[in-house]
Order: sequence, then C-alpha cells, then structure tokens
Amino acid sequence: MTSHTSYRKTEIWLALLWIITAVGAIGGAALINPIINASDYLTMVFPKNMTITSGMFGWMINDIGIVFIGLLIYPILKKHSESMALGYVSMRMFESLLMIVGVFFAMLLIPLSREFIQAGAADAAQFQVIGSILKQAENWFLNLLQLVFLGIGGLILNVIFYKTKLVPRAISIFGFIGYALLLPAAVIGLFGLLDPTPGGPGSILAVPVAIWEIIIMPIWLFAKGFNTEAILTK
Repeated sequence: MTSHTSYRKTEIWLALLWIITAVGAIGGAALINPIINASDYLTMVFPKNMTITSGMFGWMINDIGIVFIGLLIYPILKKHSESMALGYVSMRMFESLLMIVGVFFAMLLIPLSREFIQAGAADAAQFQVIGSILKQAENWFLNLLQLVFLGIGGLILNVIFYKTKLVPRAISIFGFIGYALLLPAAVIGLFGLLDPTPGGPGSILAVPVAIWEIIIMPIWLFAKGFNTEAILTK
C-alpha cells in the first residue's frame, strides 16, 4: 500500500470537515445574528427561540468538527514536529471551547427575552443592560477571541505545510498570509478598534482564510491529497 493510499481516507475526511464546519458556522450565524443584533432583540429572541436553537446546532457542528480536523491531521503533522502538531490541535480545541461558550451566552438571551416580555415596561433599563452584557460576551467568545486562536493555529499549520511541502508551497503561502492578516485583526478587534466579524468593516480581512478553508484546501485534498512522500522522507 502506498503512503498516498494509506492517507486517502484522512484527506477526504479533512476536506469534508472543512466544508461541513464552514456550512455549520455560516448557517448558525445566519440564523442567530439577525435576531440578536436587531434593535428590538429583547422582544424577538424568545418568540424566535427555535430559530436561535437551530443556529446553535449549526455552531455546534462547527465546534465539534474543527476539533476532529485537528485530531485527524495530527498523525501527519507530528511526523515533522510533534510540538507544532500538538500546538495546532490545542489551538483548535481552544477555538472550539471559546465558541461553545459564546453560543451559551447567545442562548441565555432566550430566558432573558422571556422575562422581558412578561415584565412589560417594568425594569426595561435593567433588562437592556443585562442583554448588552450577554451580547458583548457572545461577540467576544464566538467571534473575536476564537479568531485569535484560529489565526495562531492557521499559522502553525501553514508553517508545517511550507516546510514539508505536504501541499504546494503556493497554497501554504496563501494560507499563511490569510491567517497573518486575520490574527492582528482579531486582536485589534478586542480593543474595539476594528470589527473583523462577518458584516463588520474589517470582515474583508477574513476573506482569504475563508477562501483557503472552504475552497482551496478541500478542492486540493479531493483532487490530489497530501504529498506524503515529502514528509515521510524527512
């Protein structure tokens, strides 16, 4: 059995997971964001709790899938550097955990909205304060903080790809540049100076990473797969 054949299932699964996780995240955001970002979100969230719950499941597909990406690719990466391979898996796990916490904060808006509707005009200001805190926490964990770990993990992955030539260097260079743009954008976003999240003015900085993860890597893995000979001869 050739090395390429032995890794073929892994390559197919990685390609599928990169697509599935993207669909989960995009779908989850599309369902949740229009509701919780509306000006009257406190009156909308509870009546549309099924939509938000559906969005949560989309995000959970993403959150679980990215961990499996890290675990599946770890045996291949560790042939070059076990420490860097562990670093990549760790970043994916931290990223997943942060997004799970972010979704949890979004889900807390459901009972808050229910209480707001039942209370009527009473204590409206208090509900607005709590809602603003939950929304800010959701944005930090589900968007900004997770992008930091996504950026670090992506840089580690593409450094390994470049050194080992597991994929053509043009692909690893494109990926490295994409994550190198995303990481500082996410850090700056934490200080409120830039919004790199979908729909924000800085979201264009996330486009290269989206192209790399949703289009370039899946297509290459489906069509060609890894150049495993390059890493196995190290």
